[in-house]
Amino acid sequence: MTERVGSRLEDSLQRFDQILTPDERQEIISLQEQPLPTGIRVNPLKVHPRQFMQDLAQRYGWEVAPVSFCSNAWAIHKAETPPGNTLEHRMGQYYLQDVASLVPGSLFDFNRAHSSPLVLDMAASPGGKTTHLIARSRDHGLVIANDASQSRIPALRSVLSAWGGINQIITQYPGESFGAWYPETFDIILLDAPCSMENLRPTAAHPLRETTSTERIRLQERQVQLLTSGLAALVVGGQMVYATCSLAPEEDEVVLDKVLRSYPGAVRIEPGSDRLSISAPALAHFGEQAFHSDVSRALRLWPHRTGMSGFFCALLQKTAKIPVQKEPPPFREFAKTGLNPLHSEEQQQLVALISQQFGLDLEQVLAEHLAVLHRRYGQVFLIPQIYLEKFSDLPYEWIGMPLGQFVADEWVPSHEFISRFGHQFTRGMIHISEEYVSQWISGRDIRHPHTTLAPHGQYLLVMDQAERNLGLGKLLPKRLRNMLPHRSR
Repeated sequence: MTERVGSRLEDSLQRFDQILTPDERQEIISLQEQPLPTGIRVNPLKVHPRQFMQDLAQRYGWEVAPVSFCSNAWAIHKAETPPGNTLEHRMGQYYLQDVASLVPGSLFDFNRAHSSPLVLDMAASPGGKTTHLIARSRDHGLVIANDASQSRIPALRSVLSAWGGINQIITQYPGESFGAWYPETFDIILLDAPCSMENLRPTAAHPLRETTSTERIRLQERQVQLLTSGLAALVVGGQMVYATCSLAPEEDEVVLDKVLRSYPGAVRIEPGSDRLSISAPALAHFGEQAFHSDVSRALRLWPHRTGMSGFFCALLQKTAKIPVQKEPPPFREFAKTGLNPLHSEEQQQLVALISQQFGLDLEQVLAEHLAVLHRRYGQVFLIPQIYLEKFSDLPYEWIGMPLGQFVADEWVPSHEFISRFGHQFTRGMIHISEEYVSQWISGRDIRHPHTTLAPHGQYLLVMDQAERNLGLGKLLPKRLRNMLPHRSR
């Protein structure tokens, strides 16, 4: 830790003199020299998590330990191969994030929600927590991944595309508007609120920086507006998580206190420590301000007590309606998107083609995920049925999952489709030997592949000898053409 960072940290810690003992403040300072473990959350849409994790640890020389409060998640303490440099990561078979960031998605009780829940992620980019919501909903219902910043949409789209969900749309609106646009609508809402990132354990992604009381109050005002909007958009009985990667009370307990006192009897905070078996109560007071009695049920994750980054999280349940002045949401006729449903004869032909190619029952996929097929020019998409029923006029930045496209008379499956459903294929596969794997991953074709298949330009799922999904290839005379998109190479 540099002298300048150490000085800033000490300045930040002075604000907590009445809360932390001198020994605790020194623990936090000493903790900066210890590396944070890498959190890895496995994608259950694509692999069987436990066996997959065992294989990864053995293949890449990882020392891992399960994250007690988050299913399908582990902490990597040592790694011979960096977890961000693997094929499996590029294929969206797992997501890397700080362990503390696994808390918000883990707090929700999806068993209490509707079997096809409406889920809103109000400030979604870059998308890690959104993928957690998609995984926990088993890609049923609909997840609206919203972010107010246009510049952050490409990163969000990239992450969700790699994860492989179907029942998702990306929108770009102020989160403060959803309560007025869609009151009493969503079953589950996540607000990972914009914050000062004053987490007392700086990393490369969240470096320590100077903050002022003016900035914290400005953020607080927006956080209150966002939280109020989210609660208004939540159905009575629904669940909402409020989270920040800041330990500044002005952005945490004070925000909750303001909302609870503004809407008495309409919201309650569920005990987070009981849900996650983590003893990390929020503050009952700060300075001369005493907080609402519910506030201490939130989770204040001090880095020296948890071994994680500093984080704040609260699970709220809506118990009564919150008054709101309804406003019309943005409007665009769905027909103007250029997407049109496939005719029954076209769909039957495509179902038969995919069954013949890969042995996958596409009709079963559509039924399980309540998805429908739409076409724009030559490209075919899996579109969430619930979007069409409830939000069809809401303009979006991205929707569903591309299935593939017709190029002249040829059907070309999409990378997203191959990546998501390849583990269910029973035919249409080609295995390459270990000596060619690194060449393939780098994006190069394989000359004279060893195969008994007759090459006639067919599209195949490429796999290695360990049965890993290596993406799409096209078998031509004398070569296997590499169809991996650039972002997956």
